[in-house]
Amino acid sequence: MECRDAQFYLRLKRHHAAGSDELGADVAASLNGHLATCPACAADAGGAASFDRAVASAMRRVPLPAGLREQLVAHVAAKQGAILRGKLYRSAIAAAAAVVLVFLGIGMFSSTRPKPDPDQLAQEAGSQYSEPKESTERWLAAQKLPTDLPLPFDYTLRPSHDIVKMWDYDIPVIAFYNNGEFAKVYILRNDGRPDPNALRDAQDSHATVKIMRDSRVTYMIVYTGGPNGLEQFLITRRAGMRPL
Repeated sequence: MECRDAQFYLRLKRHHAAGSDELGADVAASLNGHLATCPACAADAGGAASFDRAVASAMRRVPLPAGLREQLVAHVAAKQGAILRGKLYRSAIAAAAAVVLVFLGIGMFSSTRPKPDPDQLAQEAGSQYSEPKESTERWLAAQKLPTDLPLPFDYTLRPSHDIVKMWDYDIPVIAFYNNGEFAKVYILRNDGRPDPNALRDAQDSHATVKIMRDSRVTYMIVYTGGPNGLEQFLITRRAGMRPL
């Protein structure tokens, strides 16, 4: 180790507590070896050590004012309390802001949620009961479908109308009920999905399926009561529709 390096490590060593090994074992051993062979660096090191000891001894002989320790402890405690209160205050502000954001989010969500209108529901139900044919025609028009059904259904049976999920598609349907039997008219657009050309008449022991088509839509009529069970839902037969 050269003198320049030794002087650097001596200054660095003075900034650490006595007995500190901040220099590391290898550097400390190299420094001690250099001091043992270099009288100039050894003298500098001895003078610095003597000065530090003299200053430390003088400082220990200085009398402390009464209550200084308690004042220092109280001051540190007050500073720590202020820091803690600041952290709590910032945390409270953050929590309050989060609560405000939550309530704002709830308010925005509530304002965008659909609001059911019982009055409108009652009016529609009343119209469906008192004007079954007109109500059904208005509903078909709202769905952009022909307002006339393919057969002269008896609207005094007060049909219901709805959108149902079939084959993963939404299909409009009008249902007539009479003495425990039913006839349901499913309406499929000819230019839509599912493919109406795939529909065929069908029958089992409890229900019959009849397919009728015009230029715009295909009707799938499902009814119970046997092969002639559809007659109980009709007023008179209407010509012009071709059963398939």
